[in-house]
Amino acid sequence: MVHRTFHTLQFENKLHRSVSTLSSQSTWSQNAITIFGSQAGTSGSSLSLLNNPIGMYYDGPNNMLIVSDFGNHRILQFSINYPPSVATVIAGGNDYGCKMNQFTVTIGVAFDSSRQLYVADSDCNRTIKFPANSNSTTSGTCVGSVSQPQNLCINPSTGDIYVASYDDNAVYKFIGGSETAVVAAGGNGDGNALNQFAGPNGVYYDYLYTNALYVTDTRNHRVMKFPPDSTSATYGIVVAGNNGVGNEPNQLYRPRTILIDSQGTLYISDGYNHRIQRWLQNASNGTTIVGGTKGTASNQLNWPETILFDKYNNLLVVDRDNHRIQLFNLTTC
Repeated sequence: MVHRTFHTLQFENKLHRSVSTLSSQSTWSQNAITIFGSQAGTSGSSLSLLNNPIGMYYDGPNNMLIVSDFGNHRILQFSINYPPSVATVIAGGNDYGCKMNQFTVTIGVAFDSSRQLYVADSDCNRTIKFPANSNSTTSGTCVGSVSQPQNLCINPSTGDIYVASYDDNAVYKFIGGSETAVVAAGGNGDGNALNQFAGPNGVYYDYLYTNALYVTDTRNHRVMKFPPDSTSATYGIVVAGNNGVGNEPNQLYRPRTILIDSQGTLYISDGYNHRIQRWLQNASNGTTIVGGTKGTASNQLNWPETILFDKYNNLLVVDRDNHRIQLFNLTTC
C-alpha cells in the first residue's frame, strides 16, 4: 500500500483537473510548492538536491522535468507526479570538463521528437547531443560550436534548433537539427540597435501561435521579436522592456527566459527583479504574477531562470540561487 502525505495529496489533487486556456485574468498561487531541491534554499550534490540549476525542459507526456544542474555538471530527470522525488542522471555527472561525457556550465536543455537530449555547454563552447535513454556513462556528440551558448529551443515542426550565443550577440539556427548553422538574429556586434543584442540569453520559437522568434536581450533589458526565417540582416521589434534598468512595470532588469501563450501574451523571468512578469500583446507595461522580492520564502525568488507551464498551466520556475524548482498552482483561468 502506498502512503502519501497530506502535502502530496494536495499537490496531486491540484494536478488532476481539466486544462483551460490562459487569459489576461489568469492568476497563480503566490506561494509555491518546492517540487525539487531544497525548500530552504541550500545547495547539494545528492540526487534530491541541486546546485545552481539553470535550464529546464518539460516532458509533458510523462509529466517529468529535465533540469541542467550547472553546479554539479549534470543533467537530471525526475517525475513531478508525487514530489519530492529522487532524480536520475541522464547526462554528465563526471566532474567539470569538456570530454563527451562531461560538462562545464550546463544551461539550455531540450528533447527533440525522438527524445534525443540537447545541452548547451557554455564554457566548452558547444551544443552537445545525447541519444534517447542516456545516462551518466553515455558520451554525446557535438552538434556544433557556439561561443558561450546559453538557452536553446527546438521547433518540433521543423527540427530546427535555436541557440543563443552570449559572446557573439547572436541566435544561431541549426537547420533541421543538422550541423549546419545560420544566424537567425543578431550577429552584428554588441549594441542596442534593432538588429543587435547585448548578451542574449533566452530564446523561444513560438511555432503554435505567433510563428515568431523571441529573444531576451539581457544587458539591454528588453525582449525582442523576429519574424520566421529571420537572418542577421533582420531588424526585430521590442515587445517588452527597453526602458532602462529598474523594477517599474515598464522595465526589466536582466531578463532571462520567455514563454508565449495562445493569446500571444509574454511571460518573462525578470532576473534581478526576482519576479515573473506577464506582458500582454502590444502593452507598454507588464504585471508581476509571482515573486517580486528576493528571499527563500515560498512567495519569493532568487534569480529566476527558466520558466515553463505544465500541462495543467501551473507555472514552473527554476529558482536558481535558491537551488530549487518551484511550482505555482494556477488558481484562476
